[in-house]
Amino acid sequence: MPKFETNQIDVNGDGKVILYQRPDVKNPKWQARLSVSGATGYKIFSTKETSQRAAERVALERYEELYFKVKRGGSLKGKPFNAVYNEWKNTFDTTTEYYEQMIRKVEVLGVALFKSKPIDEITEGDLYEMMGGLREKKFQTSTIRQYRTAITKVFEYAKMKGYVEEIPPIPAPALVRNPRPDFQIGDWQHLTKHMRSWVLETTKGGRGKNGLDRKRHRERFYLQHYILIMGNTGIRVGEMRSCRWLDLSSGVGEDGEERILFAVDGKTGKRSVVANKGVEVYVKRLWDFRVAELGTQPEMTEPLFCHPNGRRIGSYKKGFEALLNECALRKDLYGNNRTLYSLRHTYATMRINRVPIYQLAVNMGTGVDMIELYYSHARTTDPAFISSITQGNQKGSGRALPFE
Repeated sequence: MPKFETNQIDVNGDGKVILYQRPDVKNPKWQARLSVSGATGYKIFSTKETSQRAAERVALERYEELYFKVKRGGSLKGKPFNAVYNEWKNTFDTTTEYYEQMIRKVEVLGVALFKSKPIDEITEGDLYEMMGGLREKKFQTSTIRQYRTAITKVFEYAKMKGYVEEIPPIPAPALVRNPRPDFQIGDWQHLTKHMRSWVLETTKGGRGKNGLDRKRHRERFYLQHYILIMGNTGIRVGEMRSCRWLDLSSGVGEDGEERILFAVDGKTGKRSVVANKGVEVYVKRLWDFRVAELGTQPEMTEPLFCHPNGRRIGSYKKGFEALLNECALRKDLYGNNRTLYSLRHTYATMRINRVPIYQLAVNMGTGVDMIELYYSHARTTDPAFISSITQGNQKGSGRALPFE
């Protein structure tokens, strides 16, 4: 008996019409697995019935339909997975970073594994093994869930088109509450201070006019401003990669001051991100640098972070890691390696004690539950929280640690 089939029943006693139930469902409906002489493969579907007798009737009716279909030269096999994938991916605007990544995940996982296998023959067991492969490779929980989301999207499309009758359950590891690696205020200040001297190094004793090492200077200048902008907006890495000059606008706060807005399109769709005070200074520096480099204003369709030829920069991962190693900030307090996404996490932990969670979630393009799950730990280090949570009649000594 297959691993994912329990209470198996051979309706006619010839192996052609098999009913079974799933072992991991509380009130399981009967599933059917049909085979027809002269055709290869199986037809697997849910009868949508909890009564065995009703399920048998549905399965036998479907078997009769398929029997005559095969007699007329038809096939039991449905549309190949790779064909469904090609249809599905063409429904998206692949210039959007989020969808490019999703399509890539389906390609390297689903298409590589299932290839031309009919999508309606892919079973729960197949998908369980697929996800198990990711666990064996020791992918992070969040990454595994991203692959699961991408594969699910293909099955949702297949159901809409009638290629499958139902979306088979795809197992996913539970999210574990684990503080994301970010920069505490002291480390953030150390990093930003270090970057100033780090960029200035390229103007002393280098090559070219006035001792300027132009290539290294540009690389460091752009990375410095990438870090400053990302840490003060909470924008996702993929969203910033596609951000262009024409995606910038401004809004006015209650204090009458203008704030710069970034129009981004990513995981949760399009939104405008309100940047912290001072980000307009960083953006102005980038603009002035690019104007000086070109000798004229750049095209408004050009990405903010681009190579000298105007092509967008793919990743700052290696440069960021090298910078953190240089200033001994690669790991956080818990020994986790910081990554580019630590800039988004830093924004969240620094803003969570300053603005309502709902507003923070909207600006970051995520849910309130995700903010609370991953960033609520930052509340305990906020002075206002520390004072309010410890209010009472008992007096303190004024010093917390005996070794300071």
